[in-house]
Amino acid sequence: MQLIIHRGTNEIGGSCFELNDGKTRLLFDVGLPLNNNDNTENVKLDIKGLYGYEETDINAIFITHAHPDHFGLLEFINSKIPVYMSRVTSNLIKKVYPLTSNKYLKNSDIHVLDNPITIGDYTITPHIVDHSAPQSLAYEIQYKNKKLLYTGDLRFHGRKSYMSDNLKKVKDVDYLIMEGSNIGREKQTQKSENDVLQELKCAFNTKKLSLITFSSQNLERFISVFKACLINKKTLVLDPNTCYVLENFKDLSKNIPQFNWNNIKVYFSPSSISNELAKDKTLYKYKSKKISVEEIRKNPSKYVLKDNFYLTKKILKKFKPEEIQYIYSLWKGYLEKSLHTDILKPQLIHIHSSGHAYLEDLQNFVKELSPKIIIPIHTQHPKKYEELFKTEVLNLSDCEILEVAE
Repeated sequence: MQLIIHRGTNEIGGSCFELNDGKTRLLFDVGLPLNNNDNTENVKLDIKGLYGYEETDINAIFITHAHPDHFGLLEFINSKIPVYMSRVTSNLIKKVYPLTSNKYLKNSDIHVLDNPITIGDYTITPHIVDHSAPQSLAYEIQYKNKKLLYTGDLRFHGRKSYMSDNLKKVKDVDYLIMEGSNIGREKQTQKSENDVLQELKCAFNTKKLSLITFSSQNLERFISVFKACLINKKTLVLDPNTCYVLENFKDLSKNIPQFNWNNIKVYFSPSSISNELAKDKTLYKYKSKKISVEEIRKNPSKYVLKDNFYLTKKILKKFKPEEIQYIYSLWKGYLEKSLHTDILKPQLIHIHSSGHAYLEDLQNFVKELSPKIIIPIHTQHPKKYEELFKTEVLNLSDCEILEVAE
């Protein structure tokens, strides 16, 4: 069997690797680089049979979660290739991402993977792990007498950390293909999601209008924001896109807040996403919770607003920057691309917890799992692995072929 990491041996994002025994070909993740700048055609991987314009002998693709740096090339792939993922990931890719690009509708052969599946001599077992995308998967891969474990992206400090802890119970791992996004960032503040909640609770205790930037798909962060609003008796103002994303999380729990809950209002912004939601009347069911900027202006201390380009643009016309408390709840590396941050920078408060495992947690994970060999992926510092984990490490280059003996 051959293992080929097509991309990701020396960068965060764009992950993709292949297993090929001459009879069966499997791919795990088909991601876009984080710095692709929308030039998708320029970052296609050179993988025979992957794309829609050629014959294929690829038997399956397994996606870990619904972040573009792990699934972004799906828009181009051959529709004859079955693609496996979790139910929530499927909902996001099939229902939410088409709001911004109809390209994601091209692949129709998407399957929900809840149980182990055997393809050729491979048995692939999905394991749900804790990450900033709900129902992210790691994959345990048994091939004859060899076992591989691919972590995908994971962490051990969210509310669902027990899911990542369950991964430590996988036995007799020969090759651990492990992400290391936070390796090299050891000096960053290591916060849990509960720490974020406590900080938000304090931050929202203000008479200023609170404006917060966070990902609509980061369910754990949304719950922290919502709980902090409840504690401070504030109303959370969302955009229709976030309301729609929350509806696609309903299957996870009846306790996931929805647009019609108390303490939630909806601001209708004139965007392409709103136009898409209007096509099948989805947009109009949020009408009962509609709120205007004029209503917010009357009592700003009552509201917390989820940052939205159109809403924030209007808010900045009605409020002075010093009347706004701006909270940024994403990785600081994205700040350069954020809109309005120059105006709001003096008011900016950074409250965030990483979606990726901290070094100490990765070290404990490796110690308990006790794999024979670690293969770095999704990291900028693969050469640090050996000294950090005290385990044999095999550093591959992109497209290098590793022959795995049976």
